[in-house]
Amino acid sequence: MVNRKDFKRAILYLLSHHQEDHLDRALCLNIFGKKLYICARCTGLTLGFISGILLQSFSIITQMDQNLSLLLAIGLALPAMVDWWTQSVFGRESKNYIRVSTGYALGFGITFLRFSNVTWTIVTIIIFFIFAAIGLYRRVIREYGLKSDKYVGKGKEEIE
Repeated sequence: MVNRKDFKRAILYLLSHHQEDHLDRALCLNIFGKKLYICARCTGLTLGFISGILLQSFSIITQMDQNLSLLLAIGLALPAMVDWWTQSVFGRESKNYIRVSTGYALGFGITFLRFSNVTWTIVTIIIFFIFAAIGLYRRVIREYGLKSDKYVGKGKEEIE
């Protein structure tokens, strides 16, 4: 049975993607006197995605060259990837205005993929996921280390 405190911590992590000691990396909304923490980069991504869809729906951008659309999507996604990567791998601290703006560019860029060749879109997404997986692995090693008791890759029998 899940207790109320664990449930609240799970919801906090789901919305902010951070533990309580790193909530400075999330935006704090005050709703009916309750603090709600949401991920800064995801907020920017959502706003960028919505504005990209609105711009393409209500403008003259109805067709675009497949190569140009893929390059635009990659170019707009790279700042978010570089910001996240340098934070995760090297421990650099970013600021929320950078997280929101790079997230916005990422969300806006994603909307251009609708004009792109499906094969190259999938290849690009796979490449980004590989870099993200490497970044996550390096972050776990940096934060916990292979010899740490908190290292998630260590089995219980290895710790004792």
